[in-house]
Amino acid sequence: MVTGFKRRLAETIAWCLPRAEAARAGVTTRSVELMPPVCGHDGDTLVFQLLSAPAVPAEAVDFIVERRRRALERLKLPLPPLGDLMGGRVFATHFDSDLCGAATQPSNGYLDDYDIPGWDTWFAHDSEWKGDYTEVHGGLVYGWVPPVLLELADQGFYVIPVSSVWWVEDAELRRLMAT
Repeated sequence: MVTGFKRRLAETIAWCLPRAEAARAGVTTRSVELMPPVCGHDGDTLVFQLLSAPAVPAEAVDFIVERRRRALERLKLPLPPLGDLMGGRVFATHFDSDLCGAATQPSNGYLDDYDIPGWDTWFAHDSEWKGDYTEVHGGLVYGWVPPVLLELADQGFYVIPVSSVWWVEDAELRRLMAT
């Protein structure tokens, strides 16, 4: 289940907003400081692990959240108000993609060759999500896309032939914010 959604979202915005650059979308959303251990694997192994069980992406998200929280405290950065999400948008992904690499170029690397968004933007995990699939999945990961990357992310989401990454609709976001 998703916990502390609003706080985690605010922390993600505080971290990503000043760092994200459209010209370096992939690099500026994949900091070494926040990289969870699972993301150190090659792409095929990474995708397999993320899809194998909800514990794997949940641990990755918790790792990112904890590292980001400590960094923000060390830097004494205040958390922003969430009113308009500071111009960004929330997405969801279950990582089950066709792995065609079509999204990498149009997203300028925000989505990698395995259609995985930059991990700095991840902030919540929902292990109870089952989706429309019968095979085992690792649940949903939620992330926040900074305004400077919205068009790139949207272009990347659009070209993925399967629905593995999508924008969270307002009604669903309101429900999540209440958790």
